[in-house]
Amino acid sequence: MRKKEIAILAFTMFIIITLVSNHIGAAGIDSNISRIADGMKQQGIQIDEWSLYAKKNVDRKSINEVKQMAGQYRGFKWTFEEDGEVFKAIGYFENKKEKITEKLQILTTLTNDYSQSYILYGVKGVGEHSSWKTADEYFGKRSFDIFQENVTSFACVSGVIDDKINLSLVQKSKQLLKEFQANPVENLQEQDFLSVSAKTPLWEDFIPTNNNEMNIQIALRTDGMGDKTTVVIGTPIITSEY
Repeated sequence: MRKKEIAILAFTMFIIITLVSNHIGAAGIDSNISRIADGMKQQGIQIDEWSLYAKKNVDRKSINEVKQMAGQYRGFKWTFEEDGEVFKAIGYFENKKEKITEKLQILTTLTNDYSQSYILYGVKGVGEHSSWKTADEYFGKRSFDIFQENVTSFACVSGVIDDKINLSLVQKSKQLLKEFQANPVENLQEQDFLSVSAKTPLWEDFIPTNNNEMNIQIALRTDGMGDKTTVVIGTPIITSEY
């Protein structure tokens, strides 16, 4: 092979490798919540609400220590309550700049037999975010400031399917599983409700189940055929309440 042909071939291979590398890199920066939101849009689901959430266990705190910790976050509006054997400090911050609601909770048990304390931080937004990457980066920075380390985060998105789409819950769940390249692990089905726990290669993190592993959960609820269907998708599980 002549030198000119070798040079052309080498240059062509360089371009191909560069394009492939860029494609892989671009896919790698997609956040979990971005992939969920994009997949739901592909399936004709209108996004109503989304959330990101993280939790960390800490050394046991007294009630006074919990109040002192809460005082360090002055941007939050705090309330304190005692629920059974748990004392809670609950703070809210309406972040108008980011168009989200931030929620910070510090909880401690009041029993001596089994005592623990933990911090929960989450953000919620309404509708589709203008930049999922920005939202995820903000949450990551904020949670690192709070926990002083990288912790596992949970992403959850809820939305509705147009009532003109006349599909059963089982049919729609199969479409969603295919969209996220997920294999079902466990499911719970009732007349107007269906929940599927599954495993997808899109995310590396997972949690164990009775006989397998899962890292995506899909729930669908409807009032009947032809009516509006609510869809909630979370990774690794749904965290609609926290």
